[in-house]
Amino acid sequence: MHSQGELNRIAIDEAHCISVWGHDFRPAYKELSWFKRSLNNPPVPISALTATATPRVRKDILTLLGLDPCKLKIFNTPSARPNIHYEIRYQGFIDDDEHLDMPQILDFVSWLKSIHSRREARLAGDATANLPPMTGIVYVTLRTASENLARRLSSCWDGKIRAVAYHAGLSSQDRIRIQSQWTSPQSLAKAGSQNPAFHIIVATNAFGMGIDNPHVRFVVHWNPPRSFEGFVQESGRAGRDGRAAASIVYYGTLERDRILNLIYRDIESAISRLNKKVANGNPKYHPDTNLQNQYARLRSYQKVVWYCESTSRCRHEMIKDLFGDLELERMGSQAPSSAMNTTGSSASPCDFACDFCKEGPKSLALRKAKMMLEDELWSDGGKDYMLGMEARYPDAFIDPD
Repeated sequence: MHSQGELNRIAIDEAHCISVWGHDFRPAYKELSWFKRSLNNPPVPISALTATATPRVRKDILTLLGLDPCKLKIFNTPSARPNIHYEIRYQGFIDDDEHLDMPQILDFVSWLKSIHSRREARLAGDATANLPPMTGIVYVTLRTASENLARRLSSCWDGKIRAVAYHAGLSSQDRIRIQSQWTSPQSLAKAGSQNPAFHIIVATNAFGMGIDNPHVRFVVHWNPPRSFEGFVQESGRAGRDGRAAASIVYYGTLERDRILNLIYRDIESAISRLNKKVANGNPKYHPDTNLQNQYARLRSYQKVVWYCESTSRCRHEMIKDLFGDLELERMGSQAPSSAMNTTGSSASPCDFACDFCKEGPKSLALRKAKMMLEDELWSDGGKDYMLGMEARYPDAFIDPD
């Protein structure tokens, strides 16, 4: 194709996969430097596209693809979507296993009811009966949690919630059917019948790549996201139509520590394998990309922790800082990020589109302190205490099953 002059451009999607410092490193992507090395007479323009490249990853993309910074044109939009309301819900003892935490479900359903009430008030009550349901995504980490949470949400609130599990264990036919119904909520609306108020996908992170539903009104992370880049990408699936949307993360310190322990364990395993290579005097020794990738996972998750535990900064500003948006502007982006507050009438950096700007630092700090106290009760010593109390006062405790 190139020799016949028919290759006009090469476009590389999900370009963050090129870098071991990205959240989704794929070794095959590193071979893409072949295009620049081999197709150079005449040279072929290359476009690299990604929604989740930090400054370090962007540097790797330029280096590994052999792109010339002097000839580069950069186009970007803000990492934090101006129309998304970002919120952290501090929740003690989040359980993502088979027994999902009932207080968390009640909190989420209560939030859905408040949205529905405002919609009814705005549209004069009965007019909402035949409207298509509002669509949303709830991300969980386990397939069993996806199925259990979908079942329990669907049994809540007199059928006003239609929740469907989505994960890699489903057949391709089921996944296509679920996606089709969810992306076309009007297909569920039937004249003269009571339609669900919400159509929710309860998904593992198998859901989302290549899915473009512009009408998603909320994205909820049932647990702390495993990577900051993944969080920005997943939360950015809300509000693609430019209308108001919400990103909610349920966060607890016990779940935080559990994920950190898993990451540290993977790092120790990678170090052990690397030490064996060195001890064996491998002449082809080179820096272990797996170890670098594990360190990248840790740093990315630390950003998640900073984002979730902060009670002193605007969420939009934090996302912009952690993603290096300012560096893009310094590099000469052709599409400078627009100011989030375009009216100039608000002291809030995001026009009150996050929990910090809306509630203030005092309220956030109080909610966080309550969560930490609840998690402390469920720490090793706290669990023993609670088990002892349960033995002494069995009638005061309810079996979560």
